[in-house]
Amino acid sequence: MRLERPRRVRRRTNIENTRRAELSGIRVLLVDAEADTREWLTGVLRRCGAGVTAVASAGEALAALARFRPDVLVTDVDLPGEDGYALVRTIRAVEREVGVNVPAVALTASSHADDRERALRAGFQVHLPKVLAPSELAQVVAHLTSTAEGVRGDG
Repeated sequence: MRLERPRRVRRRTNIENTRRAELSGIRVLLVDAEADTREWLTGVLRRCGAGVTAVASAGEALAALARFRPDVLVTDVDLPGEDGYALVRTIRAVEREVGVNVPAVALTASSHADDRERALRAGFQVHLPKVLAPSELAQVVAHLTSTAEGVRGDG
């Protein structure tokens, strides 16, 4: 009797599924104080083809904004010092002066309706709970950039 070697079956993971959202050429500014989360989200977005600049604070994000010129901002709202809400309000206040129009995604620890409303009032376009499927973040970024291109006339 001849024993056959079991075939390897490659299982799709959530991270592999993020490749479905094509982010090639899209620049994302990612802001999160947690190094592990920053690293994980950066990997998710880069696997989809995005260029990512990741920073740990609102101050670093504002400094990176002008030189990196992101297509989308993804930020945790719970940042040390100036929080993500204040960061987006600051960006919205100066974006016409510096010629920047950046759609923004708020990442929060919870998914309560109050958190969503607060994020939208602050100037975010989308609110996502931090516990999310990687494909969801990639799809949101892809959608925001396609919508922004249509509004700006770049697309």
